[in-house]
Amino acid sequence: MPGPFVDAAAGLLLGAACPGCRTPGAGLCTACAALLSGVEPFAVADPACGVPVWAAAPYADVWRRCVVAYKERTGWWLGALLGELLALGVLAAARGTGVPHAGLVLVPMPSQARAVRERGLDTTLTLARVAARTLAGVGVRASVEPRLRHARRVADQASLGEQGRRGNLVGALAARPVGEGRAGVRVVVDDLTTTGSSLAEACRALAAAGTPASACAVVAATPRRSPATRA
Repeated sequence: MPGPFVDAAAGLLLGAACPGCRTPGAGLCTACAALLSGVEPFAVADPACGVPVWAAAPYADVWRRCVVAYKERTGWWLGALLGELLALGVLAAARGTGVPHAGLVLVPMPSQARAVRERGLDTTLTLARVAARTLAGVGVRASVEPRLRHARRVADQASLGEQGRRGNLVGALAARPVGEGRAGVRVVVDDLTTTGSSLAEACRALAAAGTPASACAVVAATPRRSPATRA
């Protein structure tokens, strides 16, 4: 963590602040870092996917602000920490699938080309790669397979309800043919889930390509999708 002098200088000269609580300083403050390091993955109720969905943290408070800061480029450096959180969600989601032996294949949700250009990076792909490295560090074989792509344009999800979001995304994604896929247990990964419509569409596209997902994992899930069971 940055020292007191660095924090003071960042606050005075750069207007920098902790993305979790807005306390002036460089990077995460000690309190927010402690919260992020103490997360407990939880199961997310999402019957539309047809597979287990796990989140590392609730999409609220510190976690929500950090995800937003990362996606809006004000906290791009948070990718390393959020990727490690995603790895926790992946491990929880993959329990009981024989992962250490079969290997994990992380399939990131595809980012819109415009968003990648504006941000300067593919945020979800970056998180998936960090998660794979983190998993490798604890002895779990993992690879990243960006198989999904956008097949058509969709309306802005923000203004739609749950049913509208699901309908808006049906047929929106496609996956490469089965012959191009790696062997292993596939886990769809994303930064967050709200209604679960994006995860459901990703699972549909992979199944249609002959390589169904065994589980889904995200950094955060909305509070209304409350924890069902603990990892």
